[in-house]
Amino acid sequence: MKVHSDFSRFKARKPVITIGMFDGVHTGHRELLGQLTSQAKAVGGESVVITFWPHPRMVLKQDEDKLRFLTSPEERTKLFSQLGIDHLVLIPFSLELASLTAEEFIQQILIKQLRIYHLMVGYNHRFGKGRQHSYEEYQSFARQYDFRISMVEVVLTDGMQTSSTDIRKHLSIGEMEAANKILGYQYTVSGRVVGGQQLGRRIGYPTANIEVEEPHKLIPPDGVYAVQVRVEGKKYGGMLNIGYRPTVNHNVDHRSLEVHIFDFNRDIYSEEIELHFIQRVRDEQKFDNVDELISQLKIDELKIRQIVDSY
Repeated sequence: MKVHSDFSRFKARKPVITIGMFDGVHTGHRELLGQLTSQAKAVGGESVVITFWPHPRMVLKQDEDKLRFLTSPEERTKLFSQLGIDHLVLIPFSLELASLTAEEFIQQILIKQLRIYHLMVGYNHRFGKGRQHSYEEYQSFARQYDFRISMVEVVLTDGMQTSSTDIRKHLSIGEMEAANKILGYQYTVSGRVVGGQQLGRRIGYPTANIEVEEPHKLIPPDGVYAVQVRVEGKKYGGMLNIGYRPTVNHNVDHRSLEVHIFDFNRDIYSEEIELHFIQRVRDEQKFDNVDELISQLKIDELKIRQIVDSY
């Protein structure tokens, strides 16, 4: 996949294009992207995804402090590549771009810069200033400016509409299985291993302390989770704690993500790792002493190893 941060070097055969944020790249998005790549192959063209960064709400100051992303720009790029997209066009979102109507966006970017052949949109997707145009109006623009257009119908999961909003709702209350079903893959949090207090090593459960660099990344609620951990190109089972470690930590302002990786004892300080969530096992608890904590960790390990092994 070729990634373009500007239009100066963009060149594609019969570009079949779709537009959106695609947060999560979930099952609904995947249906659209699958049809995009199929259509591109059918006409001897190339598939093109246009997305934006920063998020429009950050630029327009629309409750940007409440934004929580399912995927960072880097994670989305990786997922697009895995799905066989030919070109990813990353457009810096600005107030100037926000002022363009849909017709102006079509004229100035899709036609002049990208030489569009076919536009594919989701059933509820709108673009341009005020997001005011309907699909019928997009069809009119397609006839006027001589490109093809098609719409992908709604995708249902268990009879319910597939949406990033529903995924966020599930994740916010720790319903990992439901969120993963709509996503079509395990919810993932990436980060760098940083220094910790080394308490886990002293009690027989060494942990990697994860620093998540994307400040708007959605982190599931406090608790203990069964996860798979991708590190150094391989996957391992693991038990993850999210929270404040109340039994041993009096710094209540610091929320941490610490993972004990099963059957793994290498030094991975400063390494990038991925946490793939399977199931939330229990709430975070405060124990009267470290011995009680160790006893509970042994129970957690047994249960989580069974969950990971059967996944």
